[in-house]
Amino acid sequence: MLLATQVEERRKALLESMGRGTDKFESYLTATGEIKGYMIVQGMISDVMAADNTVEQEMFDSTPTDNVVTLEKK
Repeated sequence: MLLATQVEERRKALLESMGRGTDKFESYLTATGEIKGYMIVQGMISDVMAADNTVEQEMFDSTPTDNVVTLEKK
């Protein structure tokens, strides 16, 4: 969660810098690449967090004997 917050803060800082219009064109190109990278990282973090929540929910919904029964069938 901390990483996601840091990524979002950096993305916002870049957007503000671009909005001021004081940078050269090359800086805009670099910033847009960085922002795209940050958005990809945020998507990956969201995917991992969603997967973790799914696994935790499945473990919560199962009973302690579910794993034992599964192992005996193998």
